[in-house]
Amino acid sequence: MDTMQYFNTIKEYNQFIGYGSPKKELIDVVHYDDFPELRLSCKGLKSDFYMIAFKRGMTDLEWYGNTEFDTKSGFCYFIKPDQTHKWEVKKPWKGYHILISPILLQEHNIDFSFFQYEINEALFLSEDEQSQIETLYKQVLTEYRKDNYALDLIMAYCNLICTYISKCYKRQFDTREPLYNKIVVEFKKQLNSYYAGNPQQLPSVNYFADKLNLSTNYFGDLIKHNLGKTATEIIHSKIIAEAKKQLLSSNRSISEIGYNLGFEYPTYFARLFKKHTGVTPSQFKND
Repeated sequence: MDTMQYFNTIKEYNQFIGYGSPKKELIDVVHYDDFPELRLSCKGLKSDFYMIAFKRGMTDLEWYGNTEFDTKSGFCYFIKPDQTHKWEVKKPWKGYHILISPILLQEHNIDFSFFQYEINEALFLSEDEQSQIETLYKQVLTEYRKDNYALDLIMAYCNLICTYISKCYKRQFDTREPLYNKIVVEFKKQLNSYYAGNPQQLPSVNYFADKLNLSTNYFGDLIKHNLGKTATEIIHSKIIAEAKKQLLSSNRSISEIGYNLGFEYPTYFARLFKKHTGVTPSQFKND
């Protein structure tokens, strides 16, 4: 395949890769062992759905973010609508996935930060975690295969799977601590030097995530887990520290200092400063 494939329906997606026809238009649960003739390579596809996948036996693990801290036997990853997915393996993989429409997730109030992770920020599972995840997928598949299956129960299983995955990500953040410490150090380094380049905009979580080649959500979750504060809180603390420095050492007006820090409007600067310090920039400068 030389061009990007885009799929608007789960049925078309399944036909392309080699799965069976879905029972419903907005959701499908697949056990890979049931489909031995899967497409072993794809240079790129996108769809309108979310995928929540648990796989074993993949041979291109670098694409999913495997590191020296991870097991090679099983992992979970997530694909959001309009996200590119590609692969090249030597033999069909094992495991399960759920393809699900954003409509269903919204209707059942299922929303997790990792839905917005990139594919190379996958969750690599311990043996015990793989056993737990596989049990949950078997349960949702058993219900899905029933002629009179209950959609509410299917969605409850999906929510349970995602809740367990969220717990496992916290474990991964702990076991990858040496790797993540480097990311935290680099974030702090870039944040501390941000204003040295005289930027014309406020530092943002997106900016630093891009600099570190991470998705915004993964970067934010990593920072919160390792530092106990959100990336936004840490960035705001740096902005306030820089503001105090400029207020005490410069003869410029409050508005000029606000613009210099990247605030589009002086009132936004004053509001953030007072929120963090309890006083206005003018009061701080004149004390």
